[in-house]
Amino acid sequence: MSIARTAVRGAAWTIATGLGSRALGLVGTLLIARFVAPDDYGEVSTASVYLLLVNQFTTLGVGQYVIARPNAGREAAFHATFFHLTIGVVALGGAYLLRGPLGVQFGTPTMGLYVPGLVISVLLDRVAFMPERILVRDMRFGFLGLARTAAELTYSGVSIGFAIAGYGATAIVIGNVARSVLRCAMMTSAANRRDWLSPTPIRREVAAEMFEFGLPIWIGSSANFASRRVDNILVARFFGPAIAGMYNYAYNLADVPAVQVGEQIGDVLLPSFAKMDPEKRADGLVRSTTLLALIMFPLAVGLGAVAPTAVHAIFDKRWLAVGPMLMYLSALSVTRPIGWTISSYLQARDRPRAVMGLECFKVLALVGAIVTLGRLGPLWTCAAVGVAFALHALASLWVVHLFDGIAFARMLARLVPPLLACVPLVGAVLGVRHGMDRLGLDGKIARLAIETAAGGVAYVLAALVIARSASRELLHLLRHALKRRRAAD
Repeated sequence: MSIARTAVRGAAWTIATGLGSRALGLVGTLLIARFVAPDDYGEVSTASVYLLLVNQFTTLGVGQYVIARPNAGREAAFHATFFHLTIGVVALGGAYLLRGPLGVQFGTPTMGLYVPGLVISVLLDRVAFMPERILVRDMRFGFLGLARTAAELTYSGVSIGFAIAGYGATAIVIGNVARSVLRCAMMTSAANRRDWLSPTPIRREVAAEMFEFGLPIWIGSSANFASRRVDNILVARFFGPAIAGMYNYAYNLADVPAVQVGEQIGDVLLPSFAKMDPEKRADGLVRSTTLLALIMFPLAVGLGAVAPTAVHAIFDKRWLAVGPMLMYLSALSVTRPIGWTISSYLQARDRPRAVMGLECFKVLALVGAIVTLGRLGPLWTCAAVGVAFALHALASLWVVHLFDGIAFARMLARLVPPLLACVPLVGAVLGVRHGMDRLGLDGKIARLAIETAAGGVAYVLAALVIARSASRELLHLLRHALKRRRAAD
């Protein structure tokens, strides 16, 4: 129970600060849309995706090894640092040299203009990566959340300032570099340098053990990352940079619940599962998945319900096509966190190859759906993304059934009540929207606030009735976390 409560407190910290940092980042991104044309935004976002993919594909899973094996010691951590930095420098140097011809192939011929600055940003993030893994291993979620918030605040302020000054899409590059500088400084100063930077001879047996564990995780995490990024490149290739820019905005908005709530919980669950008694992990998975659904489903479904109103309130006429895309893409935040939670569980169970297989299945499903169904049009691409993530979630539930005997039907049944509780949410949003149309209420921000409030109240009331046991358990855990916090103060 002490680990569970620590996990709850950690999840509360990371979710609260994560939402704050994501909100700051979104504010910056949305304001920048008023100063950057969709095609220019498509070019710089494709350049960013290109470098982020190169960075991810060269991590080799060493960070997850440091977290999942907390007793491996400083020697293993230094090995991880050495390989992570050395390989990263070589890979990003190659990415810089290939920026021109690959930009043409991606359908974004001026992408190369933004690559040099973004390379600097990614290199700084590469340096910050290992000390951040040490902080995650030590479950210092409070500092991590505050650091991420400070970094996003820096990005928003710097990028908006340079966009107003007339730097166009280059303002996004400058904001990224500023964010990475602050993040690198905070992470390297907070983590004990001896824990990740104490020089030791590079030994083959240490490296072999690390890569034996890490390579399957690396393949899986790279496939997971690709499933969130490669679609941007495909959209640019099929429909051009302007549609790619709007798709990127819609995806980033739809991804907010999954990244800033679902994956923050996943980050907490990996060290929590790792420290939990093995016989209690299966029950912990069932409970955490149910509670995750109770939190995630209304955020994702609600976002899709208010999408048309939100886009009209936030964007100008150049970006209105984001609205329909957001409605379709919000489905990914319903199912993607389920797969992330199960991935954390499988890593703690020392089943990296299962994680690898699931993630490879997901990216293959995504690419397959986009190059077939998605080529019919941008909205078909958005629908294809939702289908791919749903298939991955179902496959993840089936894998834990095969390995650990956790009944597939039992897991699926625990997800039904939170999903049913979303029906009144959608009804409330559509009902108040119709009422405001009849009354002639024109205030865009007011309409969005009213729709959001109506959907939130409807879901809370419905969840207390339809998903009663899960709601009570969540409230119980939150009360315990608050009591512990007050006692510590």
